[in-house]
Amino acid sequence: MKERPLTRRRFLEGCAGVGALACCGVAGAQAFAEGGHIGANARPEWDVTHTLCQACPNWCGFAAYTACGKLGKTLGNPFDPNAQGRLCARGYGYTNSIDSDARVKNPMRRKENGGFQTISWDEAFAEIGEKLASIVDADGAEALACVYDGAVPDARIYANLLMNALGGGNVYVDDLIVNTVKGAAAAQTIGAHGYHPDIDNASAVVLVDSSLTDITTPDLVASLEEAHADGRTIVAVDPRLGSLAQFADAWYPVNPGTELALVLAVCNFLVTTGRYDREFVAANVEGFDAWARSIAAYTPQWAEGITGIESFRIEELASLLADAAPRVAVEYGNGRIAGTSYANSAETMQAICLLEALLGAWGQSGGAYLPFDYDAALAQAGEDAMPGSDNAYADEGIAFPESMRLHDVGAAALMELIAHHQLRGLVTVGADVAYDYSLVPKLHEGLDSLDLFVCVTEEFTQTAEEADYVLPLASYLEAGTLPVPVQAGVAAFAMASPVLEPTDGDNARALPDIMDGLADSVGAKTDFAARTTAAAKRELGAFGIDLTSLEQLGTAEVAPGSVQRVSAWSTPSGKIECASGAQADVAGEMLPVWVPPLAESNVQEIILSDMNSEQKNRVAAVLDEDEPLVFKLIVGQQTALGMHGYNVPELMGIAERYGLDSVWINRQVAELLGIADNDEVVLYNDAHVCKAKAFVTDRIVPTAVYLPLSFGRTAERQRTAEGKGVNPLLFSEELVLDRYGDLCIQEACVGVWTEKEGA
Repeated sequence: MKERPLTRRRFLEGCAGVGALACCGVAGAQAFAEGGHIGANARPEWDVTHTLCQACPNWCGFAAYTACGKLGKTLGNPFDPNAQGRLCARGYGYTNSIDSDARVKNPMRRKENGGFQTISWDEAFAEIGEKLASIVDADGAEALACVYDGAVPDARIYANLLMNALGGGNVYVDDLIVNTVKGAAAAQTIGAHGYHPDIDNASAVVLVDSSLTDITTPDLVASLEEAHADGRTIVAVDPRLGSLAQFADAWYPVNPGTELALVLAVCNFLVTTGRYDREFVAANVEGFDAWARSIAAYTPQWAEGITGIESFRIEELASLLADAAPRVAVEYGNGRIAGTSYANSAETMQAICLLEALLGAWGQSGGAYLPFDYDAALAQAGEDAMPGSDNAYADEGIAFPESMRLHDVGAAALMELIAHHQLRGLVTVGADVAYDYSLVPKLHEGLDSLDLFVCVTEEFTQTAEEADYVLPLASYLEAGTLPVPVQAGVAAFAMASPVLEPTDGDNARALPDIMDGLADSVGAKTDFAARTTAAAKRELGAFGIDLTSLEQLGTAEVAPGSVQRVSAWSTPSGKIECASGAQADVAGEMLPVWVPPLAESNVQEIILSDMNSEQKNRVAAVLDEDEPLVFKLIVGQQTALGMHGYNVPELMGIAERYGLDSVWINRQVAELLGIADNDEVVLYNDAHVCKAKAFVTDRIVPTAVYLPLSFGRTAERQRTAEGKGVNPLLFSEELVLDRYGDLCIQEACVGVWTEKEGA
């Protein structure tokens, strides 16, 4: 955490002062129009509520200023470790989602003609309850499942409470948003689902695949700004250089899916030159000798032909890290926010964990810290954590790999249950699976086969279009959340409080009320809100935090000494494991060795930054052949656009103004293909064909083209987002990682051409 210039008391006093001086523009304009005076009586004080942004799983804290029942402005909470005094563009724009035309405000039932009819909550619960009871009576509670959106703070807890109340445990996370494969790979290697790169104190920072999220999180931006200002080295390893360009000192533009090769080559150089922390490795790493032998051939020269990075640059990077050790912080895809990328993403995470071990960076200032162990602290205090462990393996008919059990099982596994017709009822909470898993051909057939499909959502999404019942979830500005532990530079808890009252005609309900109603509809009498609030008070008390105070502040650090970071490697060997025991039960390598991406570009003649006439002629010859050039399609999120598809006009206006929905194409490739900036181009493969505007740039490798996620929604009622941009998932095949059950959303190739005359 940065040094704080304000105390909490001074901050709250300052908020009050702003409220006393601020003018409500709406009230002032109305008073003036009615012949009144714009004076003290026309300037009501702002009400200030501390809450959490829910535009992504980072859950940044902010202060919401309201007057006259309207949201006037938002300020990032300077005491929140994730916000550090600011929100991203998405966070600010997302506050307008409450006014979206696509908001669901009343329960709806599908009619026989495929349309929807508005019904009351009593009708909805009665009808859904009858069908839930029928399914449980006939096939048991394991014929029911719930999939939740990881960006909704309470969704996991209430999904588990509901399914447990019904007698089952099939709960899944929508893993396009919450990356399960990286979490599982980290758990196999270090015994934790993730780690905290201490960028604030690092001498060298390496950001691998930051383009997946375009460094949207304010805490990461603040840390990089400070590191850049201090002259510390920031290295980007990425096929595309997005907004990180303003901070990076060096860019290693690797071919898509070859990040693993570069990391392995760096490890090889450190081992073969002896420039690694032998003492740390001997004390903390299990299976090192076998892994060192397995990577002996992965020299920088070997990696050059795969990654497109010159071998001397790889050696320079390895030497830089060795000189900076142990103060080296390596971040992979902005942690849990990045979606599954390549078939070798798990091996990449394992190799990064081992690279930090070679540098002796684990547990060191400026290196990598294991997570805070909130559960251990609760156990020591004699308290139980709130329910949150997904149990997706109750049905013995589906064999889940052991490695999947080390982390939340994603909705890709849910698709397997649907495909085997082992589900009869499904409840989705915030998750837009019909969009997120649009690359799964059997998804829609499986959803159609369900006897009951309930969609709990704020907006009428593509998933809502396929549901039997659509239940309106209150906007995050209208509903609070339970306290959530923060995994950052400090241990803290954060929670959201309601900011606005529902407007007339808005009958949306908070998540605990909806889940309560569903459970009660089958006679499972519950009071989820009361139970979880009581549990939250006990849990916070174990950390020296009062619930009422947390509601007022939004974020509060735990009492000193009440929680510690994980201090031991929670693996079978009690050390960092080079060879995962979880993978021993399935096909594939036990060690993180080179695994090539499943799909590769054939653009090999234009890798070099400069081309002579002979090279251009060879490219022209390739273009004249029957098989055209194909490019690896990489995807990622844009800073300004919502992850849920709840894209409001303000966000879409930004996207249109700055071309954020355009396809990125390397400048040299574009010239060879006769494509100019803003030209309309066609992207195509066997799965899909689309048109998009071209963004011609030097900040993407020649072997790749890039399309952002969150576009290409087709739900008619998502009027703001409908028809905007392209859904890049439609180009992918149904590629599922055998060992993890996750979908690979970056294992597709596309061709590019333009209809422009003369091209």
